[in-house]
Amino acid sequence: MKKFLMLLAVFLLMQTATIPDLAIAGRFWQLPSLPTPDKFGDLLIDRLSTSHQVKPVYFSHWSHRTRYTCRVCHWELNFSFKAGETEITEEDNRNGLYCGACHNGKIAFGHEEVNCQRCHSGVIAPDAEKFAQLRQTLPRDTFGNRINWAGAVMSEKLSPVASIFRPEEKPMAYGKKLVLQAEWAYVPAAVFPHDVHSRLLDCSSCHPEIFNIKKKGTEHFQMNYILEGRFCGVCHLTVAFPMDDCHRCHPGIKNE
Repeated sequence: MKKFLMLLAVFLLMQTATIPDLAIAGRFWQLPSLPTPDKFGDLLIDRLSTSHQVKPVYFSHWSHRTRYTCRVCHWELNFSFKAGETEITEEDNRNGLYCGACHNGKIAFGHEEVNCQRCHSGVIAPDAEKFAQLRQTLPRDTFGNRINWAGAVMSEKLSPVASIFRPEEKPMAYGKKLVLQAEWAYVPAAVFPHDVHSRLLDCSSCHPEIFNIKKKGTEHFQMNYILEGRFCGVCHLTVAFPMDDCHRCHPGIKNE
């Protein structure tokens, strides 16, 4: 009887493992809840604001990514990928650093008192009408903003600026595709396309701090660490398409 129960348990485990659908993945990994599409990727920056009796800054990722690649802010302007980690000050902005590189009254509205409330609103309140219009013009998606940003860039429906300091600079063309075999049996491999990422980021955005390219594989590159905001989770939890879209990285997963 004991042997029969053990065999039955193994059989049931194998049946579950051979149907790696999205619903099972979602239940197993306890994926974080997502905001509404118009608020996905938006955040409040409050490193110093509240302590100085000023409302936190509202930042909309989707409104900026229509104009600029991730590389501009997270490489040229030295913004950290983690909200609140960048030691930005109002003086820096007025001196042309960080937000001030564009918000100078020429490229975008400047740092005059009349404009303070446009950023220091204290609430995440996107322009619903503007967002709805944007969704009508770009490829649709199932998760996140419900916009396929990568598809929009690759199809040239969007042409975000790759550099604000060198406008003639073009994204690096690098198309190597990596197939990352899973350690778990019955879990299909993850596929990483460099071409999409190199259109939006710089090599140093990921290497070597997030992914160590001195080794053939990054040690401890596991899903639970990604869900803690490491590795792919640096972007694919809050800004890039969320982890709910299992099939996008693991194309072998069946959506049954």
